[in-house]
Amino acid sequence: MGEERVREALAAHVEGRMRPGPASQGAPAGGELTGEELAELASLARLADLLSERMQPLRPSPVFVQSLGAELVEAAGRKVKSRERRRRVAVLGAAVAGAAVSMASLVGGVLVLIRWLRTRTAARQLSTA
Repeated sequence: MGEERVREALAAHVEGRMRPGPASQGAPAGGELTGEELAELASLARLADLLSERMQPLRPSPVFVQSLGAELVEAAGRKVKSRERRRRVAVLGAAVAGAAVSMASLVGGVLVLIRWLRTRTAARQLSTA
């Protein structure tokens, strides 16, 4: 349980809500910290402060930013071209399918007309016979 209280107190210190000390103002909900916990907290707080002072955030170089920007623009262009190509293929496929259906309809219509004419011719021959 003591480790959890030290962890909470260190988090509060890092967030600036409390400073470690004997009075342990802003101590975690578990109550007052023991002497051993305060010593551990003080050591950890010093380490956190040193790290905070010495660690500078890294910024990417302008060359890297430019290079990354160019790569992203190029990748986006390739993606757009690929999407346009797929769309063109889909439109051509739909046009071919539509043409095939139209041709099948035309052939079917011609076959129906031929059958109707044959039936009509056969009916005339029967009626004249």
